[in-house]
Amino acid sequence: MTMIASRRHFLGLLAFAAMGLPAAAARAEAARDGLDIVGDIVVLAPIYMSVVRRGKVRAIMTIASNLDVTDLDIRERIARELPRLRDAYLRALDPYLDRIDLKTAPNVMHMTGLLQKATDGLFGTGKTTVLITHATIRRMT
Repeated sequence: MTMIASRRHFLGLLAFAAMGLPAAAARAEAARDGLDIVGDIVVLAPIYMSVVRRGKVRAIMTIASNLDVTDLDIRERIARELPRLRDAYLRALDPYLDRIDLKTAPNVMHMTGLLQKATDGLFGTGKTTVLITHATIRRMT
């Protein structure tokens, strides 16, 4: 087999594999990028955000969240659009972090509402439920 023929054979196999597994490939890429799907639950990688006051990082906030999504199509869409979802979450939480009191615990109910609104804006109202499993603020000394 010549080099050109073997390259065509390889490209043909690659194209065939890509046609047969688009959903599995999207899920594998999403898992690499910080997402896992367990049943109806979409497990997201934690979000880490800096709390800046007077030009210095004063604290780091960590938020671990999951999404309860019963619709398979929406779960696959979330896997494909994970960067957009993370961006929407960061934009939704940024104003909250600007006003947060570093001496109190994070307001999980308020943050859940912010993330739910961002999720609804991307995927439609009532199609997902945001579940925050962990939220902490670690003050810097």
